[in-house]
Amino acid sequence: MTALEVLAAVGRRWYILLVVVLAAAALGFSMYRDSGSYFTRTSVTFTLPARSTLLPDSGNNDSSVIAFAGAIATTVNLGQPVVTYSSADAPYYGAGVREGVAVSLLNTGNQWTASFPSAMIDVQIVGRTSEWVTMRQQELLAEILQLTEAEQTAARPGDRITAQVEPLSTQVQQIAPSRTTQLVAFGALGLAALIAGTWLSVAVDRMVRRGRKARARQRMLRSAAPAVREVTA
Repeated sequence: MTALEVLAAVGRRWYILLVVVLAAAALGFSMYRDSGSYFTRTSVTFTLPARSTLLPDSGNNDSSVIAFAGAIATTVNLGQPVVTYSSADAPYYGAGVREGVAVSLLNTGNQWTASFPSAMIDVQIVGRTSEWVTMRQQELLAEILQLTEAEQTAARPGDRITAQVEPLSTQVQQIAPSRTTQLVAFGALGLAALIAGTWLSVAVDRMVRRGRKARARQRMLRSAAPAVREVTA
């Protein structure tokens, strides 16, 4: 099929291309109105009793403290496993999550091999609004601290593992696409709409024209049938 034939088919079925382009424009407009997401990655560090996280002998890398922190994270997650990714630095929103929570023991491994070098719980929260993210952050941090105390009620106060929230990790940041990314996305969406609309227009045009030819052939055969019978008679 030549380029002129394609253009002719699109010209005859222009309304199909228009519908596809309008649908793509509506999708692009909804993407443009989306203000992005809000994200926080808060860290809770566990240490030996009355130890500072800044001290080399804080016990943060002690196997028993790591196991205790892991048990707290499991309780918060109601025993459900946490999805792991190829890198420990991979943000939760990078997996396409727009609203959700991930509470896990800091894992510096990947999705195939786990590695827990320190007693630190990662609290990752993604949400549509900063208020929602902040509210869930406060709720989860309060739950972690309460569980830490509740799990050690049998121990003397001076012998209890300490949980400390890293203050610099409580910030909530907005994750939004840059203007360049938006323009590239709109361009790709427009190109995809033109290609899909053109293909659909050509396909429908072929179908309609093929149907017309078939009906015309049937009419010719029906009109020729009486003449054939007369000649035979």
